[in-house]
Amino acid sequence: MTVSLPPLPALVVGRVRHTRFRPLRHSFTNRHYQWLVDLDQEPDLGTGIQRFSELRAEDHLGGRASTLAELKALVLHDVRATGLDLPDSTRVLLLAHARVLGHVFDPLSVYWCLGPDGRPAAAVLEVRNTYAGRHTYVLIPDPNGSAEVDKSFLVSPFNDTNGRYAVRLHLTPDRVAVAIRLDRDGAPLLSATVMGRPTPLTTRSLARVLLRHPLMPQRVSTQIRVHGVYLWLRRLPVLREKPSSAPDPRIAPSGRHTRFTRGLVARNLVHLLVRPLPVRLRLPDGTEWGAGGVNAPVLQVDRPADLFRRLETHPKIGLGEAFMAGDWQAGPETDLADLLEPFAARVERLLPRPVLALRGIVERAIPHHHRNTPDGARANIAAHYDLSNDLFAGFLDETMTYSSALFEGSRPWETQDLATAQRRKIDAALDAANVRAGTRMLEIGTGWGELALRAAARGASVTTITLSREQQALARQRVLEAGLADRVDVQLRDYREVTGRFDAVVSIEMIEAVGEEFWPAYVETIERVLAPGGSAVVQSILMDHDRFLATRKSFGWIQKHIFPGGIIPSLEALEEVATRHTSLRVKGIRTFGAHYAHTLRRWRQTFTDNWPQIATHGFDDVFRREWEFYLAYCEAGFATGYLDVAQITFGRSGPS
Repeated sequence: MTVSLPPLPALVVGRVRHTRFRPLRHSFTNRHYQWLVDLDQEPDLGTGIQRFSELRAEDHLGGRASTLAELKALVLHDVRATGLDLPDSTRVLLLAHARVLGHVFDPLSVYWCLGPDGRPAAAVLEVRNTYAGRHTYVLIPDPNGSAEVDKSFLVSPFNDTNGRYAVRLHLTPDRVAVAIRLDRDGAPLLSATVMGRPTPLTTRSLARVLLRHPLMPQRVSTQIRVHGVYLWLRRLPVLREKPSSAPDPRIAPSGRHTRFTRGLVARNLVHLLVRPLPVRLRLPDGTEWGAGGVNAPVLQVDRPADLFRRLETHPKIGLGEAFMAGDWQAGPETDLADLLEPFAARVERLLPRPVLALRGIVERAIPHHHRNTPDGARANIAAHYDLSNDLFAGFLDETMTYSSALFEGSRPWETQDLATAQRRKIDAALDAANVRAGTRMLEIGTGWGELALRAAARGASVTTITLSREQQALARQRVLEAGLADRVDVQLRDYREVTGRFDAVVSIEMIEAVGEEFWPAYVETIERVLAPGGSAVVQSILMDHDRFLATRKSFGWIQKHIFPGGIIPSLEALEEVATRHTSLRVKGIRTFGAHYAHTLRRWRQTFTDNWPQIATHGFDDVFRREWEFYLAYCEAGFATGYLDVAQITFGRSGPS
């Protein structure tokens, strides 16, 4: 038996009722309206009324679609990911708020995927919070339109993600309704019901509704916030951690300026900068930009609208997030790092100077919460290094060394054992610091303990500090297994808290996590604990001083997604800080940036090869693309000389 459906497209005019049952009872009801459309049929209302109200595909599912047909394809893709194989001919209906006078806010959009009989074979709930976050739930309702799903998205600061939703869908010619109840600990916590009567959507009916219910999205957004303030004043417990305002990397941002340009500015700039490069940027329609020949690396753009909107919203972050989201990829037979190298090699010449002069308009400052205060440093370190020891073991060599290796120059690097090259780098640092039997050595930044182990094997007494609990646990285990617990003390400690005197201080690629604001404290700590005649070796990633000055205050993709609070110094900047704040002076420098490029390539290959095992520890495909981009991005930087790495030996001024 075929079920009758409402007239389409339709306006669903009714009310929304929200009830909180505990710990504080609170209810409210508001009148509202939504559009109900078949995604196979674009509503045709004329340009006059569309200036006031319009349903846009780009306002839904993160802006990944520019037409309703593309929106339908995304919905079916999400449903098929659950194992339900719906054909392309499936009718998909959307119930949602429309854009009014350029503004849209839609707490709940519902997609009905109809079976041949008109009953919902599946449904997708798209939930949006007031912090610009979005999430989708895929439901397989029973014949009565009921389904359940675990809560997994923070909607408000009054509820965490514990609990289970019970959802009831109703779709008939005279009534459209969605009822959602959140159950927790066996009892209802809150409920929300959206219901209304569908009427044909015409220019006239829409005009009437706009007059009766003006500025609907603006009103809904305001009402939600007003009720939130009311609950706060009633002392309803607030989560200590707010729902994240950071957009899901799967979601294409639509910044204020992109609402009008829709990424066209970025599209034109990308065309301009790619035109002289030895690459081929390939668009979905087969158009290619760039000066690369047939063997040139290919940048395959799969979702150009999303890519260009991201770049327009934040050029320094957008490219990486677009890769994470799958908006673009390296083409067939193209290595990702090889593709990025032409961009890294010409980064200062990519855009005309007048355009570069305007970058301050779109560049963002480093967030205040990324400051490396004692508490901030712990949070920043944990965000990366406490992801999982299993993750790092999945792509590092047996030494668990997470810094550049040092390869032997007389043989091809590809033929050399990575673990051996890592130990060569460690030994070079220990030699430069004059670490031998009887040396009291401080290591700032334990990693997973390999340097401390090799120093102890020389007969040194080692104090090594880290802010990562994961690193401390594994380093202590390795020390015990090596029988060196009497020589190595692995402490969970900030460098600013270190006391005592040491003949040598060694710090391998830790200063990048210190932050420019705290470099004086870092070098002052080294000077304070370094015994007379002692040496300190700091291995640091470096960049050219002019690049450092140009980028020191801006917020980039690496800082947002990989190393919060991180900043790469220049050699000149480090020398200046040491000279201004201490008696420490540079006594020796050993650079080996090309070795880092090869190290990163080896890590990336191992990461890719071992991904199936890494994924079992809870990491998804977005994370995979994030880390592939991170490793390739860094490799390109070192391969082109944009970045370098050096072991810098410090001693006190005057004769050694």
